[in-house]
Amino acid sequence: MSRLQRVVTLVPKGDFNHNLLPIFVAELGAAIEARGLEHVALDSGAPDFRRNLLKLAADPATAVYAGHRFYDMGLVHSEIHSDERANLFEALDRPVFARLADHPFSRFMWARLDDASPTTHFFTPTPEFEREAKFLNARLTNFHPVTPSLTVPLPDPKDIRPFEERPIDVFMPCSFNGAVPSMEDIRQQYKDRGSPVVGLIDELYERGLMERDRPLLDIFLEACERHTGKSFSVSTPLTERDMQALLVLSATDVKIRCDRRFSALASLAGLDRRLRIAVTMMEHQRGDIAELQDCPNIEYLGKVDAGEAQRLYLSSKFVVNVNPTYVSLVSERVRNAMAHGCCVISDKSAHTAGVFTEGHEILFMKGFDARPLNDFLMTQQDAAQAIAARGRERVLADFSIPRLADEIVSVMEAVI
Repeated sequence: MSRLQRVVTLVPKGDFNHNLLPIFVAELGAAIEARGLEHVALDSGAPDFRRNLLKLAADPATAVYAGHRFYDMGLVHSEIHSDERANLFEALDRPVFARLADHPFSRFMWARLDDASPTTHFFTPTPEFEREAKFLNARLTNFHPVTPSLTVPLPDPKDIRPFEERPIDVFMPCSFNGAVPSMEDIRQQYKDRGSPVVGLIDELYERGLMERDRPLLDIFLEACERHTGKSFSVSTPLTERDMQALLVLSATDVKIRCDRRFSALASLAGLDRRLRIAVTMMEHQRGDIAELQDCPNIEYLGKVDAGEAQRLYLSSKFVVNVNPTYVSLVSERVRNAMAHGCCVISDKSAHTAGVFTEGHEILFMKGFDARPLNDFLMTQQDAAQAIAARGRERVLADFSIPRLADEIVSVMEAVI
């Protein structure tokens, strides 16, 4: 019999990630408590956060769930020429549970994975995250596949309004923020040196845009060998050389994501001007995109928090999704939009097309072009409402937070 009695979840400050994670933790905690376990949410912004964490982490009947962050927490002391650091959970010889929610090769993930303990058990919503994490840090060996769940509370069914009562025709929720330094800046630096890395960057970008169903890490490693004549691997911890190479991959990934989104957004300008369109983008970000210069029906909302995003979902008929560069993961925008009764329009990946039936639960763009769907948007509201209803039924059955809680608790019970 498992001795697990309590799950302690470490909660980021409310302003992190549009306040999404604190809301998600509350939903996950309720699902964990429904399984007869105590759930404690520790606010990382509280003055006693670290003291309470140390007390609870020492309890053998407690599982610490660090979520997307905090699994790299450490003990640090100063030596003559440098600081010495040890991972907290490794020092305690205690398991810690965490979730990978973005490419491990992304720049903001490097330090977390460098400093992660071998006692970390990672929940992975897609197998490519496991491979990328192991590529960056071979000491990490504990990975557990889990359901990519909803990330927001389910709306009350009475709030799921029919399409004729939803004032926004098309809603596009995503980030358009580029990398710093940008792919273009990095490419110019290598061009100034006469480096073959310029060819690597060009190949990675062009193939990454076109080869939708291939892992970007695979394309990067192939391009590295082709343009530098050497295979690429990294050390643990990462060296300066490693980080310079990974910066190419990370920045190009962001460039590919943004350019796909800009293509889809530009296509929305070609839809019927009677459609009211809202997008989570600052107006100045449309830059020199000619298609967006004279579109009074497109509203630029800027950054919105989780609560406002829910209101916008409930007010929208159609939601446009442009998938990130993950190969085998249903985007959280698809999951959340369907849960709110929206008809989802998405670019088509092999994985998404394998999960949802086109024309039955989802609509697909042609590439990143929504214009071929214009007539459907204007004339097929009843059909769209039926697609939305079937999509909602599907995500409630297959992508629920209680289902994720079951999977997380099962792993914890086996480990603790």
